[in-house]
Amino acid sequence: MKRSAILSLILALSLPGVPLAQAADMKDMGMEVKAQQSIEAVGVVKQVDKAKKIVTIAHEAIPSLGWSAMTMDFVVENKALFAKLIPGKQIHFGFITQGYSYVVTSVK
Repeated sequence: MKRSAILSLILALSLPGVPLAQAADMKDMGMEVKAQQSIEAVGVVKQVDKAKKIVTIAHEAIPSLGWSAMTMDFVVENKALFAKLIPGKQIHFGFITQGYSYVVTSVK
């Protein structure tokens, strides 16, 4: 494999999310692309905007991503999850990266 292809793969995998088109290109180049895994986290719901499908969560550190504790917005595609997203409530949640967004996939 060419050195530039290896460097491109390393760079792509180090980014928070690899866009699907880029992942397809990588597969066409003979590079393996792993399926997304849900990342589990704990946080407190700060704000909910159903119209924009956004929830703001102050989450604890997420060591698997090298993230310290912070407050950030997540996309909520499954409308049923909004019933569990109450401002001020502590939650355990799962999310995946999708392009440059972080999408909540589960809430406990």
